[in-house]
Amino acid sequence: MAIMKKWAIRIAGAVIASWSAASAAQAFPTKPIRIVAPYVPGGTVDALARALAPHLSQELGQQVVVENRAGASGNIGAEYVAGSEPDGHVLLLTASTVIVNPLVMKEKPRFDLHENFTPVGMVASTPLVFVVSPQSGINTVEEFVQYAKAHPDKVNFGVGGFGSGGHLAMETFNVRTGTSIPMVIYKGSAPALTDIVGGQLSAMMDPVLTTLPFVNTGRLKAIAVTGGRRSDLLPSVPTLEEAGVPNMDFVSWYGMWGPAGLPESVSNRIQSALTKVLASPDFKAWLDKQGMVAGTVTGKRFGDYVLQESKKYAQAVADAKIEPK
Repeated sequence: MAIMKKWAIRIAGAVIASWSAASAAQAFPTKPIRIVAPYVPGGTVDALARALAPHLSQELGQQVVVENRAGASGNIGAEYVAGSEPDGHVLLLTASTVIVNPLVMKEKPRFDLHENFTPVGMVASTPLVFVVSPQSGINTVEEFVQYAKAHPDKVNFGVGGFGSGGHLAMETFNVRTGTSIPMVIYKGSAPALTDIVGGQLSAMMDPVLTTLPFVNTGRLKAIAVTGGRRSDLLPSVPTLEEAGVPNMDFVSWYGMWGPAGLPESVSNRIQSALTKVLASPDFKAWLDKQGMVAGTVTGKRFGDYVLQESKKYAQAVADAKIEPK
């Protein structure tokens, strides 16, 4: 009799939990949804969040607003979301630097991306473009490597931020090609791009969004792109793999997370809305103009992708012997 009573209690508990989850999904959303962009307004993450918000509003039937919580390379905003109520009304949209920060920063983030968040989905990705000055006379990656080895004191790489995708890609390029080109670290891509145009830098790798205007106006020359495929906006520019440098699948990607403990039903509802937005012609057209590709993985598949990316970047940091700062 006692055993039957225990089973009855367990079954009742399971029924209540199931009912609560279903109720939460049916009720969600009950108030405006906030997408936290952990960077200042005007950057890529902010622009992506603001382009996404009205489309998600339409799909979810509730206002979606963007809230900027900048600081500590995106860690402050991420930490805020990690500590928020896991009901789907506060979400994080940030860049792939979120997995690099713990590897290169002395002051570690006070959260674990894989434990304190629920993966919702990848929103977009973009390759990095390897650019040089047209005045250099260099037209291919092979020519650049040959010149760097013959004149090691005359070349350098510009990096738009310590630990950025461009930084790790450049360090890995040194490892893959046997060069030892020094890095010049900037606090952002804009000053680095200005200096490479002005001749103070030899080369850099940065996303399509920031480099394309310089390439299109002839102020910079694109000699390769990272990733597994050519950019549709630069179809004549080979990948680094095609140019003879293997294992350079570095891309900047942007993803969405909720706090850990987000009910599966609520997460599925957000994933479904995100998938519809990313497949819509209007949003895809906006991404195309930015040189971005819509994300295709959500939920656990996105979580698995992020975990693999974390391992890849950890290996890149170890190979390049990058010391935390």
